Amino acid sequence: MVSSDNIAIVGAGISGLVAAYILGGKHRVTLFEKNPKPGGHARTEAVTDRGHNLFIDTGFVVFNELNYPYLCRLFDILHIETQTTNMSFSVHCDKSGLEYNGSNINTFFSQRSNLLKPWVWSILKDIIRFNSESIKTLNSGLDDNISVGQFFQNHHYSRQFFEKYLVPLGASIWSCHEKDFTNFPMRFVIQFLRNHGLLQITKRPTWRTVSGGSYEYVRKLQNKLDGQIRLNSNVNRVERGKNGVSVYWNNNHMEIFDEVIMATHADTSMNTVANLDQEEHETLEMFAYGDSEGCLHTDTKTLPDNRRAWASWNYRLPKDSHKGISICYNMNLLQNLDTPQTYCMSLNQTHMIDPKKIIKNIRFRHPIFRTGRDKAQEKHGLLIRRNGISYCGAYWGYGFHEDGIKSAISVCDSFAIEPPF
Repeated sequence: MVSSDNIAIVGAGISGLVAAYILGGKHRVTLFEKNPKPGGHARTEAVTDRGHNLFIDTGFVVFNELNYPYLCRLFDILHIETQTTNMSFSVHCDKSGLEYNGSNINTFFSQRSNLLKPWVWSILKDIIRFNSESIKTLNSGLDDNISVGQFFQNHHYSRQFFEKYLVPLGASIWSCHEKDFTNFPMRFVIQFLRNHGLLQITKRPTWRTVSGGSYEYVRKLQNKLDGQIRLNSNVNRVERGKNGVSVYWNNNHMEIFDEVIMATHADTSMNTVANLDQEEHETLEMFAYGDSEGCLHTDTKTLPDNRRAWASWNYRLPKDSHKGISICYNMNLLQNLDTPQTYCMSLNQTHMIDPKKIIKNIRFRHPIFRTGRDKAQEKHGLLIRRNGISYCGAYWGYGFHEDGIKSAISVCDSFAIEPPF
């Protein structure tokens, strides 16, 4: 009989939870989480509305069956109920006053005066051209070192298209600053847009959301874990030694494990693992992160002025763009909330919101992908069971739930254990 290992997993987001679930049946697993609750970006707030609880997501919200196969299989095992959702997208520009919702021609020209503005028509023309040409450009061998900004300069799209469509779309998808998105690898971006059907008008995948909030899957997955989960346990140091790998948490606790899996953000892993070797350091430092200030609220000032332009994702181009991404998620549309009250989840819009309408403030960190990330991601296998330490997280892919699961499965494969889903 193969002896079991004593394994520590640091971080109880989707990657850590899945790794603990897969490994727990064959090994002794201890899952460390610095917060009072597991889940990472799967966060759901219970809000009292007309005497009843509404469960509103403030992090992970949507997925689809085409691009999230592992997540869907996991949801099947956990008996998670889901429902279809609306994935419309709008842009509001403070400087020009432009507002549009990209769902159809009627909503694109939600401001009827835009029908008479050639520059607005040029945006629509370039969207159609971009959707048509992008896959051809990808298939022709687009270099991964070409950034979004360089691609724009080389392909002669209008500045209006770039500033009022492409950058807002990308910054919304990856919850990053506009300037950071312009440094994303264009090949990486086009691949994502293609895979998710965002370069086509028809036959797009059906997007879904978890009924009752995404924390439902976290709760059910936690109940299936065989090992220990230590909440409020902030791991501040992980160090290799002769007898195993030492994990230090809450400054005054230490335990030695056979293996440690770092299921945290790449920069957190860099700052936690002592004496990184050159391969670890050079690979992990390729993944940067950006901070956002989230706010769950009921102030509709953060939505477009014209209600016809209201969408699920509502991007705002402020006059002062240094504050970072400015976006409002209409949770009523995203989660099919049955209430006359409009609930919004905003990033970096707290200054616009009536304090009396704030329900909760939340801090977020999201990965920022730069040119060269493809070479770093190709090295994931080298950072699995590397002298007792493995690394997993959504940053090994596109930065989303499915990527976190895939990276956890890659780590578990090295223990010769297949996922039960």
